[in-house]
Amino acid sequence: MSSFSAWGLTILGLAIVTTVAEMLLPHGKMRKVISSVFATITVFVIITPIPNLLKNGVDFDFAADTVQTDDGYLDYIESVRAQMFADSCTEYLKSNGYSDGFTISVESKGYTVKKVRVDFVHSGMTENGEHINKSELIGLIADYFGIGKEAVMSYG
Repeated sequence: MSSFSAWGLTILGLAIVTTVAEMLLPHGKMRKVISSVFATITVFVIITPIPNLLKNGVDFDFAADTVQTDDGYLDYIESVRAQMFADSCTEYLKSNGYSDGFTISVESKGYTVKKVRVDFVHSGMTENGEHINKSELIGLIADYFGIGKEAVMSYG
């Protein structure tokens, strides 16, 4: 157990003992005196490590193996971010008159979009359906993400 955690546990234990003692003592002068004694002890316990910290300094250097990342969680966050990019682009395209007949998936690195995949599903011409201008749609997607048209891949 590190000295910091031992110090914290000492303060916690002292707080519990003080609380129990105050609950058991009758009201009056004796309670005030004992409360003052406990308060003084608590102050001394809190300031005890300060001279040692001033003398030796504080070392925040972590060993390389003590801090680890959760790659599964980071991958999940990346997939959620990519889905948010795709959803926002779909809404943008809806506002420009393209509402269905395609799905968008985004490959990103952090907050930068690297590639966009557009799948034209169910985009066959129907009797009352609207025509999808694929090159215009690809241009809108490229402009929306600020990437070149070559980074937008279309399938279907």
